[in-house]
Amino acid sequence: MSDSLYSTREDQNNQRFDQLAHTLHQFRTTVNNDIHGSIQQENSILDSLSDNFSSLMVSVKRTSGELRTVMNRNASLTRIVGMILLVFFIIWMLYKFR
Repeated sequence: MSDSLYSTREDQNNQRFDQLAHTLHQFRTTVNNDIHGSIQQENSILDSLSDNFSSLMVSVKRTSGELRTVMNRNASLTRIVGMILLVFFIIWMLYKFR
């Protein structure tokens, strides 16, 4: 009688172990799929940001080159605008520290 009871318990344990293994496999699959999906989405966002920053750098380089050209063409006007900005900055700083 004890052998049949042992055999029954062993079968129940094996069934529970198989259920646990199946549940663990499903959990791992779900987690892996979620992580994989998140990583793909984040890589897509990073690629988009990289493209945007590259475009921004090209625009900044082009604009700074154009500004340099304009400043070289109109040196006296550049000095006047620089002096006005400097005076404005000094007045703003004096007002801010009061």
